[in-house]
Amino acid sequence: MAERVNQHLNPLIGTNIKRLRKKHNMKATEVIAKLQCENVNVTTGIFSKVENGYNNPTVDMLIALTKIFKCDYNEFFKQ
Repeated sequence: MAERVNQHLNPLIGTNIKRLRKKHNMKATEVIAKLQCENVNVTTGIFSKVENGYNNPTVDMLIALTKIFKCDYNEFFKQ
């Protein structure tokens, strides 16, 4: 089972993932395709729930997103 980062009380991570995606002018489907190429098992529904704070991202997802967005992990925790 993949480790998850809990964001139920504060959807900060999802908000920042969405911010980074938009900053890079990427559609959610583009990010999902790149995540799948990084062997992250994610669907459109799961990714949408992560961005909206209803689902928790896996550590593997966050690692892959740092590669996709060429950013540091701290970007996911900015206020």
